[in-house]
Amino acid sequence: MSDTFEDTYRKFEKMTIELVAEDIEPTIIAGCMMGQAMKLYQLTLSPEDFEALMQIISQTSILDDNILDKNNFPSGTLH
Repeated sequence: MSDTFEDTYRKFEKMTIELVAEDIEPTIIAGCMMGQAMKLYQLTLSPEDFEALMQIISQTSILDDNILDKNNFPSGTLH
């Protein structure tokens, strides 16, 4: 099977919607997704590249508050 990025994204989106519909806290879902992403990065990147990524993530502060303002998204979604 050769899914595109869009195909894979839609599968994750569908699964996320299903989990939210089961009343699972969205932050729990996000944490699980983040954990899985970190595992995949660690498996596929060199140790040096993985460490560099972790440094970037840990040193990045919250984005501009306007970016996270729901009023900036006509659809009401932030993704």
